[in-house]
Amino acid sequence: MQVGEAEKVKFSLFKNRFVFACGQNGLTLEKVGGGICLYATDHTHQEIYCAMPLGMEREFKDAAYFIYAPNEHQMLLRVHKAVMLVDFEGHWCSTNVPEFRVYGSKLWGQECTRPWTPEHTQLYNEAEKWRIAASSQD
Repeated sequence: MQVGEAEKVKFSLFKNRFVFACGQNGLTLEKVGGGICLYATDHTHQEIYCAMPLGMEREFKDAAYFIYAPNEHQMLLRVHKAVMLVDFEGHWCSTNVPEFRVYGSKLWGQECTRPWTPEHTQLYNEAEKWRIAASSQD
């Protein structure tokens, strides 16, 4: 992915894992043990910085996942009304989902979450505008 790009993916019978990279940063979205989990990783997807269990697979049946790269050090994921923001430079994550649990690595630390702010909503809204504009040109 390039800065400013967005991708839309859906799980299928044969597709259980998606990987995205922008610069040196990456996200991995996969089905794991009946659940769906998002991982913040390096661009090779070998080093995991934090894990964000989204929920049980049945809760996301036929859901579309949108991945955004709004700048060189942040990536976003949206599914349903939930938005996850990962800041690779600051080593933290934020979400608009109350009481969401993120499991940090030794590098990022167990307490790597930050409260969701109006600035995060604005960043997401801008990324969504770019995605809609790009998809309308297809």
